[in-house]
Amino acid sequence: MKTFIGNEAMYRGKIHGNLLKKRNITGWSMCTRVNGLESEPNIYSCYGIASYDNLDKIGERWAAARDEVRATMSKEHLDDIDQRIKQKKFRVGEVLLNRASMASTENSEWNYLVHNYTNATDVNVFLTAQDQYFKPHFEKHMKAGNTKQVLWLTAMVLSPQGYGYNWNSYTVDGFVKYSDIFNAWTSDVEWPQEGLEAVSKTMKNEQFYKRVIWQRKMWLDEQGKLMTN
Repeated sequence: MKTFIGNEAMYRGKIHGNLLKKRNITGWSMCTRVNGLESEPNIYSCYGIASYDNLDKIGERWAAARDEVRATMSKEHLDDIDQRIKQKKFRVGEVLLNRASMASTENSEWNYLVHNYTNATDVNVFLTAQDQYFKPHFEKHMKAGNTKQVLWLTAMVLSPQGYGYNWNSYTVDGFVKYSDIFNAWTSDVEWPQEGLEAVSKTMKNEQFYKRVIWQRKMWLDEQGKLMTN
């Protein structure tokens, strides 16, 4: 993990920063899993693609950004990098998502994300209910200061799809402190019961398939500068 995170900071993070400065991506962050089974993925990286043009050209643009970054490094530095990135690792999966709804505080700088995965029987019904009932709910209570949550969003999986996969959409909750996840509300609130019923009907056992906590370790600011936590 130390080697992998170091490679992200001193090498791949610079490539991502190059892409962001050229607006070929709109953002990048890397998180590590908190708790869970040893067999589960322990790294989560996210790109903001923003457009189909960026999606179609991401491979060639990434290669061009990599070459530009490498051109700024000395031979000794490159030799060290090339040895470090030979680290044994494997990709568990890659998912293309389309964000559907989002609510956030004015300062939505988060350190922790809770991913609530679901294999909805009808993704459109699930996301429509989330947007209709829960987006206003979180917007209202974030504005009123009734919750420590700073970010909420929903997304659907564009690829891969089908019943061979165990989730097709999710909601995300963002927090500043780890303890806020388990103590999110500062006052009693009334949840939209109609929304709860509509969403529950689309989920097996009326529950999320899985809830996973991720801690943000590094990301890019708006200027493409690497930030670390």
